[in-house]
Amino acid sequence: MANTPIVTNKGKKGLRQKLIVSMLLVGAVPLAIGLVMAFFQGTKEIREVSGTSFEALATESARKIDLILNDELANTSQITTDVNIIKALEIRRDQLDDYGDKALQTLIAQEAQAWLEEDPELVQRLMQNDLVVTLRQYYGGSYVDPGHPIPVITRSATRGLFITDEAGRLTATLNAKVPYAHSQEPWWQGAFKNGVGQPYITNVAFDERLKVYTFTLSLPIMDSLRYQVVGVLHRIYDAKEFFSSHIDTIRFGETGHVMLIDGNGTVLSCPVLPTGTRLSDPQIIPLVTPMQNGWTPAPSDGHGGVRSSIIGFAPLPKTSRITQESTGMGWHMFVWQSSDELFAPIEHLFTWVAVFGLLSIILLATLGYFAASRIVIPIRRLQETAKLIGHGDWQEPINIKTGDEIEELADEINRMNRQLASAFAGLESEVETKSQEVQYLQESTAQILDSVPDPVVMLDQEQQIVYLNRAFKAAFHLSDGPVEGTSLFTILEADSGTEQKIEKEFQSMGAYFTGEPPESSAPSLNTEGLRDPLQQAVYRTAASDRQEIHVNGQIYRYQWFGVRARPGKNQQVGLVFRDVTEESRLQDRLIKEEKLASLGVLSSGIGHELNNPLVGVIGLGEAIQDEENPSQIKEYALSIVQHGRRMATIIRDLTGQATSQFKEQLSEVNVNEQLEHALNGVKETYDTLFMDIQIDYQDLPGLMANPQELRQAFANIIANAVQAMGDQGMLKIATVVRDHQIQVTIEENGCGIPHHLLPKIFDPFFTTKQQGEGAGLGLTIARRIIQKYSGQIQVTSKEGEGTTCQITFPLSHHRSSDKKEGAS
Repeated sequence: MANTPIVTNKGKKGLRQKLIVSMLLVGAVPLAIGLVMAFFQGTKEIREVSGTSFEALATESARKIDLILNDELANTSQITTDVNIIKALEIRRDQLDDYGDKALQTLIAQEAQAWLEEDPELVQRLMQNDLVVTLRQYYGGSYVDPGHPIPVITRSATRGLFITDEAGRLTATLNAKVPYAHSQEPWWQGAFKNGVGQPYITNVAFDERLKVYTFTLSLPIMDSLRYQVVGVLHRIYDAKEFFSSHIDTIRFGETGHVMLIDGNGTVLSCPVLPTGTRLSDPQIIPLVTPMQNGWTPAPSDGHGGVRSSIIGFAPLPKTSRITQESTGMGWHMFVWQSSDELFAPIEHLFTWVAVFGLLSIILLATLGYFAASRIVIPIRRLQETAKLIGHGDWQEPINIKTGDEIEELADEINRMNRQLASAFAGLESEVETKSQEVQYLQESTAQILDSVPDPVVMLDQEQQIVYLNRAFKAAFHLSDGPVEGTSLFTILEADSGTEQKIEKEFQSMGAYFTGEPPESSAPSLNTEGLRDPLQQAVYRTAASDRQEIHVNGQIYRYQWFGVRARPGKNQQVGLVFRDVTEESRLQDRLIKEEKLASLGVLSSGIGHELNNPLVGVIGLGEAIQDEENPSQIKEYALSIVQHGRRMATIIRDLTGQATSQFKEQLSEVNVNEQLEHALNGVKETYDTLFMDIQIDYQDLPGLMANPQELRQAFANIIANAVQAMGDQGMLKIATVVRDHQIQVTIEENGCGIPHHLLPKIFDPFFTTKQQGEGAGLGLTIARRIIQKYSGQIQVTSKEGEGTTCQITFPLSHHRSSDKKEGAS
């Protein structure tokens, strides 16, 4: 065979490149995943370790500051127990008893004005009395336990120390820059507490007189009996000076420190933030001010930075109880360190590992290049050989010695080469054999179709004849000449109506040919379930719905069927015709005989129903001829009239005059109301005392109908149901809208109707009751009325299990009922 040039696929990635990329991915992806996991795990562990450490530091710092504040509270409380101070305040209390409320308010206002105007006498009396001397002694440390002297820091941080009486008036003070009246101050009211007394600590605030941020401690001074508050001791502290020596010294790292804040996030003391400022991020305030120790990751550092950080926190246990009772907020210790400094070790580690990883990837790429070269060269030889074999260029065996799977692959290609050479040697004879088999199958199929007694024709998409069998040619008197390629209606002489019908049916087969939906005007055919043309068909449809054509005085029924096309060929459809001329005549004769039989049953019923009252009329007439008593003659005449009315009623019910007596005027009827009226009428006629009547009326749209006719139809059906149950049972009446129809269901659990009698229940005069109990026209009239309004009635029953009657009206009837009324 001639040598065929080898065509390479340019633009595709070579095997060598793929191997290198694969080795890089195998090495780089796990490395990257490991780096990311190590970074996040390290960050998590540092966060947890740092958080725990910060929590411990915050707890210890909070305990230390709490001890300092409680010691200050204890030292200051010694002033409130001084006997001289208590006696002086009790004297002022007794003096106030001589004043009424109004006089006392006037006195306080006059003294406050004098204090504001720095009246020398008042200033001297309040700043140079015995109580002031006592305060100075306590302030200087003379009265304090020598083992626990007042710290220098406490004295230097004190910006004010004064005493008020029970009216809130200034009694003694070490500082003139304080107000005179204090009874309206929150700290005074909190410490006085209606005469009971309790410690009160305020939050940090800026003092306009002292020009510094301060917090205050207020303690009640009880009388000598420890029963009632006689005054309040108030001490003002410089917050920064009081806490800074204890808090500013607690530092770690370059940025780590602790700070004291209140529940509002206001700084009491911090080495970085000034006292009195609030944390810059309000979101972290609720995170760091709970009443228990802990740590938390925060969205910011609270110092103006926006990077997330780790914060430890702890409340001052004893002090926070006092401040919560005083201001509703606790004091909290806040421990913080810069995130840059906190996570610097893990970031440095990540950087170094990333550098080493990059070097590893470069090394992997170099090794991958050399390894791929040793693999790709023999594989390319195999590729070139395979292409030559594919083009039929057999060549010498491949000689590859790699000692691995590539060498085994070369051996397999050599073996395949030899097998292909031997296989192609007998391929042509095999193709010839298969072609003969196909031809045999085609001839066999044609012989089978020619042996079928029914005419069969096959059409393509253009309605051109592809094939027709011998029976078709004989039935339609065709010659033996070729007819393939001609139109079906060229050889099928049918009327124009039949041609149009078959044309539309063929158009509806468009989905079978192309998969597209048929035209809306074409009749709907189930192309997926096209019937086997050799299967015997049983036609039970109405004559107008049958697929029939009339040709040459004969009646043919036809059926479409699908023909599976060979690969590469278009789909085809076929028609099978069956001569049903004799069968159609027999069927028409059978229908006529059934009508005559029904007419005989109807005549027999009329004779039977009219015979009884007619015999009574004849007998009463003969009796009148022989009767001489006028009253008896009148009674006989009345009976004759009753028999006559009964015969008139039977004739009126039979001819439909019972329903035509109502006014033929339609209106929008509420079906539920007509059911209720019909049920009430039946209750008045029959004994329903021991019956269980269940009603389930759903909301229904209006129905255009004659209400009296509809009520009579419902009454006839309900009356039959009540009669079937006797004097007890369960009757269910329900209405609902379902599937665009009004559905009425009447169900009873009486004796039921035998299966063989169900088809006769709507026949005139058919009844299972005793003679005289019913004429057998109730259901006949009811169905006639329901069908008049496009409704349907269906009765199902099982003997011994009761009967169910379902009535349906289409919702569209209220729009078209006027047109149908005339047709009815």
